[in-house]
Parts: sequence; structure tokens; C-alpha cells
Amino acid sequence: MAYLRRLLSSPQLFPLLVWLFYATILLLPDAHDVFGAFLVVGCLLATLLFRPFKFNRSDVVLACLLLAYPVSMLPSAFVKGADFSFFDYPVRALLFVPVVLGLRARADHLLLSRGFFLGASAGGLGAACFSLYSLLLYPGARVGSPITHPIPFGQIATLLALAAFISIFNSPRYWERLLSVFGFLGATFSIYATGSYGPLLGFGFGLSVLFVFVLRRQSSRFVYVSSFLLLAGVLLICFPLLISKFIQIASDVQVYASGSGMGTSQGQRLILWSISFRETANSPFFGIGPGHLKSVLSGYCAVNRCLGDFSSFNQVHNQYFDSALNAGFIGLSGLLITIFSPAVLFFRRLSSPSAQVQSASVTGLAIVVAASVSMLSQCLFAHNISVISYFLTISICWFLASQTVVDI
Repeated sequence: MAYLRRLLSSPQLFPLLVWLFYATILLLPDAHDVFGAFLVVGCLLATLLFRPFKFNRSDVVLACLLLAYPVSMLPSAFVKGADFSFFDYPVRALLFVPVVLGLRARADHLLLSRGFFLGASAGGLGAACFSLYSLLLYPGARVGSPITHPIPFGQIATLLALAAFISIFNSPRYWERLLSVFGFLGATFSIYATGSYGPLLGFGFGLSVLFVFVLRRQSSRFVYVSSFLLLAGVLLICFPLLISKFIQIASDVQVYASGSGMGTSQGQRLILWSISFRETANSPFFGIGPGHLKSVLSGYCAVNRCLGDFSSFNQVHNQYFDSALNAGFIGLSGLLITIFSPAVLFFRRLSSPSAQVQSASVTGLAIVVAASVSMLSQCLFAHNISVISYFLTISICWFLASQTVVDI
């Protein structure tokens, strides 16, 4: 027990665990499970061994708001019935509580900030290396496997790119800035390599938030030139994907309009969305019940021609439509609270005089904006790796953005 207390008292422990989590998440299979588990268990042990508990009143508020989505699905579950495995990903918002409590118990803000931002930069570089390896090994294939599916791979690459961008302008050392530049461009390349337009769209909106922040906070020629050079790099990397996806979507929509949408990717999305509209209209408050989509699709395919594994989809490729379908407008309201309340709280902390608090706040804000936009074409609560990385990142950014604590 004494050894454990000494280990958890080390100021380098939590920064190292955070660095390892982000540096390896898109480089090594299952690394997010291993290092994420180490981080959460370490936080739990620190919470139990070093009392009193330290929690802001705003921590309590945010924890409750993050749980709004799973709680809002309960009425639908009681009225319509539910497959309770559907709650598995939304309830991972509970990670916020042990992570913030544990970090408040022993973590140093400055060291953890460096571990987070440099870890994200190293992770962007690692993601680029993995993407290059995958493209050389499987030319023409979308990057992701065996780490994860291409969609969550792109979502996490977006997170890494946004954190690395802020690190470029915050890092005091030249080598750290250089690492952050390569990490940012590497993560951007990884978004391109996935071929997913949802993460690309979210990345564009999140990056816009960061550009506005950086240009307003640091109005020097160096910052202006650096920002627009980075923007040029992003456009050079992502423009081909943007054009190809625009052409594909336009073509698929035309095919869908002709009545053959089942044969195209975007056509299947549009069919799923139309089913979501119809079922939500039939039960606007409670939806079909959490986790019942497959039975609805089976009924649809019984009277319509379906291709491939259409009837086995477990989400409709739009988080907002999916929430309304499964839990009605009550569930959709809970989702909106869970997603957008952190953005409001991060935005309010941008007025802090502390540069560190501002950087953590704008990073959290940009990540929430990127996730909310990305969810227009794909679900956040569909893959373990994306859910864990999202809530851990929100928790870490919140800890870095709120330094005043009270004992409870």
C-alpha cells in the first residue's frame, strides 16, 4: 500500500499515462483499452487513497449533464421495451467522474497539459505512420483496420489534429512545436486516408473555432503566417477527398431519386433516414425503444428489396436521427444536452486570464463542435474506441480548464 501511494504520488504518472493513451491510440491495436484502463484505474485508486474528494460544483453539474442522454432514454425503455446493451456506450459518460476526481487528487496541471497536447501530437504522427503503412499494404482501401473501423479512426484523428494544432502555438520549446506541426499534418492526412467525410466535415468546423481563437489571441505576423501555411497544408491534403466525396454524394443522390438507392452508400443512408422519420413520426415522444432498429429493418426488408447486410445495421448513420428513432424527442433532447452543454461550459471559460485554461477550453470546445458536426453523417455512440476517447478527452480538457476546487 505504501508503494502504491508513492507511485500515485509521482507527478509524472498521470501525464505519462495520458501521453501513452493518445500517442498509441491510432498506432497499436487495443492500445486505447490498455492505457485507457490504466488511466481510469489509476484515477480510481488516487481518489480512494487521497482524501478528501476534490470536486468543483461545476464538475457535479457537468457530470449530470453528460448523463442526460442515457437517463433520457429510460422513459422509452419502460414504455417500448429495450435492448439494454444499447445503453453500453452512452453510460460511459460516467468515466468523467473517476477521471476528474483522480486527476484533482494528484495530477499537476502543467505536466498533465504537456502530456495531453504532446501525446496528441505524437498520436497524430503515429496515425500518419499507420495510415501510410496501410495504404502501401492495401492500396485503395480505407484506412482503419485492424485498429478500428475507418469512421471512428477518422473521428479520433480529428481529435488528435485539433489538440496538436493548439499545441503548435502553446509549446515553449522548438522541438515540441515541430512535433506538433508534424502531428497536426499527420492526423489531417489520416482523416483523408479514412475516406470518411463526416470526420472531415467535423474537422473543418472544429479547426475554424481554433483559427478564430488563435488569430484573436496572438495577433502577430508570425502567427498569421504560420496559421495560413497550416491552412494551406490542410487544403492540399484534404481537397481531393472533399471533391471526390462531393461527386460521390451527388451521384448517389441521383441514383436514390431514381428509385435505386439501395445499391449505393449514400442511398442506403437516405433510406435509413426516411425510416427514422417515419418511425419517429409514429411515436414522437418514445420512438421505437432503444436497440430495436434491427427488428424495424427486418420488417422493412420483408416487403422491400434489400441488399447485403442492410437489415443488420444497428444505427442509421446520423446520431440525431438515431436518438430520435430509438428514444423519441425525449431521447433526442437528452442527446443535445449531453453534447452541447460541455461546449457552453468550455466557452464560458475562454474569458479566463490564464493561457493554459484558455487553451484547454478552446480545445474542448473545438472537439465538441467537431463531434457534433461529424454526427450528422455517422453516430458517435457506435464504436467503443470513439466513445472512450471522446469522454476521456472531455474529462481531461475540463480538468485543465478548471483549476479551483472545493473538498467534498
